[in-house]
Amino acid sequence: MDKWNVRLLSAGYKRIEDDLRIELYGITDDGRSICIYYKGFGPYFEVIEPSEELLTELSNDENVKSIERLDIFIRGKIKKAAKVFVTYPWLVPDFRSRIKSNFEVVAADIPFHHRFLYDVNMNACFCVEGEEVAGESSTDLTVNMGEGPSFKNIEPFNPDLKILSFDIENSIKEGTILAICYVTEENGVMKYHEPIHGDERSIIDNFTKIIQKEDPDVITGYNIDNYDIPTIMERGGISKAGKLLWGRDYSEPKKVGKRGWKITGRLVVDAWWSAKMQLRPKQETLNHIAKTYLGEEKLDVDPSHMDEEWANNKEKVLEYCKKDAELALKIVDYLEALRKLMDLSAVSKLPLEDVHTSGSSTLIDSILIREADRTLPPTAVPMTSTMNNDEDAIEGGYVHDIEPGLYHWVIVLDFKSMYPSLIIRNNICFTTLNPEGTIVAPNGAKFLSKDVKEGLLPRILTELMKQRDEIKKKMKESKTPDEYRYYDGLQNAVKVLMNAFYGVFASSFYRFTDHDIGSAITGFARETVKRLITELNEKGLKVVYSDTDSLFIQSPYQNLEDTVKFGKETAEKFSQEVSQMEFEKVLEPLFSHGKKKRYVGRSVWPENKMLIRGYEIRRSDAFEYQSNCLMSVFEKVLDDNPQEAIKIAKESVSRVLSGDVPIEDLVISRTSKSFNSYKDPDTQVNVIAAKKMISLGYDFTPGMKVSWIVTDSKKTPQEVEPYVSGRPFTYRPDYRYYAERLAQTLARVTEFFGWSEKDLIMGSQQVTLFDSSFEENPVISQKKSKPASKKTSKTTSLNDFF
Repeated sequence: MDKWNVRLLSAGYKRIEDDLRIELYGITDDGRSICIYYKGFGPYFEVIEPSEELLTELSNDENVKSIERLDIFIRGKIKKAAKVFVTYPWLVPDFRSRIKSNFEVVAADIPFHHRFLYDVNMNACFCVEGEEVAGESSTDLTVNMGEGPSFKNIEPFNPDLKILSFDIENSIKEGTILAICYVTEENGVMKYHEPIHGDERSIIDNFTKIIQKEDPDVITGYNIDNYDIPTIMERGGISKAGKLLWGRDYSEPKKVGKRGWKITGRLVVDAWWSAKMQLRPKQETLNHIAKTYLGEEKLDVDPSHMDEEWANNKEKVLEYCKKDAELALKIVDYLEALRKLMDLSAVSKLPLEDVHTSGSSTLIDSILIREADRTLPPTAVPMTSTMNNDEDAIEGGYVHDIEPGLYHWVIVLDFKSMYPSLIIRNNICFTTLNPEGTIVAPNGAKFLSKDVKEGLLPRILTELMKQRDEIKKKMKESKTPDEYRYYDGLQNAVKVLMNAFYGVFASSFYRFTDHDIGSAITGFARETVKRLITELNEKGLKVVYSDTDSLFIQSPYQNLEDTVKFGKETAEKFSQEVSQMEFEKVLEPLFSHGKKKRYVGRSVWPENKMLIRGYEIRRSDAFEYQSNCLMSVFEKVLDDNPQEAIKIAKESVSRVLSGDVPIEDLVISRTSKSFNSYKDPDTQVNVIAAKKMISLGYDFTPGMKVSWIVTDSKKTPQEVEPYVSGRPFTYRPDYRYYAERLAQTLARVTEFFGWSEKDLIMGSQQVTLFDSSFEENPVISQKKSKPASKKTSKTTSLNDFF
């Protein structure tokens, strides 16, 4: 038998006569597409403490192939159970519903292809052994995997994936598809192809032939999930085109969930969704994303008059369509979307398709269920359920309020993987939650100690931490930038997965969710942070702020060298005594007007950058001028120049009032859901803007951000006009509205210096800030306060404080 190294792209199964066949699609390390067949694996579920009558009844059922008795660990006890093998996966829900009223059923809602991967412990990359056969797919290779199944997991590798990006243009009046344009990319080289146009039926049929001929691993485009693919399917039916045999098994696209599509053997990656999730842009149009991040723009064609554009200059429209396909592909490349998917796939041991279309709970399932199945006795895997609505919400992390002021030389310490570390240290797990436990959480939950029973979660997280450390070591030893980037992406994927464990256990929907566990983790976290703050205060060091897993401590020194030394020594000391801590940065200075989770600082070590939390600059519905002005005010405040900050704030508000601001700097954006999901959609400005955008001929998809300019805020609802990047805006903005909103934003900083929102609008105040009383302003007293120690010698150590 031959062997092939494979990166798993997708997995599924088919009924072949009276048998089931697992089908695995992937890419080999030499770039060939491969389909792997395997027979001999069947679906099953488990029943806890079944009666003999039930087992007899099941054994007589023609759809039950066999029954195995076993011991299983569930809720702190070992119980008798039965594993029931059935003929087909789609029968499991029926068995489950028939049995669960009298007996507890577990492991009964796991997708069949996941069940296969978990049971045989197949990772994202493996070496398969088998025989090449004449298959039913369009892949370069079709292989029957040997019995066993015959494979071996290998180190992750990232093959070059062939990408096809496409875009359609259609008539506004008739809806008819006018053209489909596409580009492909292979081995980093983009290739342009002749546009497909003519009669609608032939356009659609020819595009199907193109997909089969080009045989891409990935299909992309901008908003293809919600517009292009459904439009082609709809128009294909109207024009009586042939079936859209886009899958590598010659199957048609299938809708998956609310947004995505499954094309067998290929990955569908929507460039819009990738940009939305990774960039969180204020505007989500293709032109805005391309202009902001690629420095390129769409061609000058008005989609609201597409019929006229097509009639007058067909070639121009085709170039416009081709450019859209090109930009979508460049966005996917810019975001490194495929590499990041491969990193998470390698860590979670799942196919790329499942990582792309699933949430955190699926990734955690892949790790946790494998481990649960391999413990002795195996641990029961409950079905996904939702906690009762009357469950108390889990209290979050501890937040130490910040006092108003300007603070100099502030170190920021981060707890290294705080929640995973606490889970490991306290052996927190659904398998160790026990009233006889000796580890007592602040919420009263008790857990068995590790020497009595090591929990699954601590064991998994310990292994992931070890794995991440090993990857980071390889990253440091990298000999090329590409090798460094590869390991950096991999270690970050491990970090993402580790931190996701707490998220799913604190949720209300995960199969292993337990309120006591989530509450215990946050309880231990709050206790740890409070203990550190108390100890620091007792030693005369000021904790400026704390939020969940970060500590902001004012340095006793007033220079960078000694402050960095102080930060490193403090992190090392508490890592040994309390919890693993990392010295993250030095802020010089840090400002807050005292509101919870709202501050701005200038990082001066290890890199120079601004750190902003809680202010409108981070909100996607802030308009650009608002964000820019706030940044300018911040800069002057951090320069310890409040007079100039006030001057900038006044002049900025005045400029808006006079209309001396670029239109594009006043754009407001917000996500709009489907219109019927709002109680009164006609009162929602985002819905109003979306409807007007649609009337202009632009695409809109529920969940997409729409952008607008407010033209009359006095009306109810506000009068707004949609803003589309690259399209002239011919309406007059409501400058008074924008000025008042800007003043409100800037006043959150300037009110600390005595200038209110009303003062900024008027441009003056009765008593000026800069009279003799100004020296008593609290921000100045913070600046002039004496440090915790007068020692500034470079030889001073942390021992002088501890």
